[in-house]
Amino acid sequence: MSHGAGASRWPRDLFRKSTRSNGGGSGQCVAVAAQGDEVALGDTKTPVADTYAHIVVSTADFSALIAAVKSGEID
Repeated sequence: MSHGAGASRWPRDLFRKSTRSNGGGSGQCVAVAAQGDEVALGDTKTPVADTYAHIVVSTADFSALIAAVKSGEID
């Protein structure tokens, strides 16, 4: 996982905002970008230069996270 100072910064134009994100100011906004075997998860309310504050995980870890959310294991 990449984060913090010196971490790779993915350009904002690679990110797609979630259709579940809302503009009502609830603070629940997320964007996702994928390149190769990595996925970046960004916070759209935290723009940083030409990107968002984000973490980078493997596609396998991202897939496991999505499966756990869909199964109800993670809320």
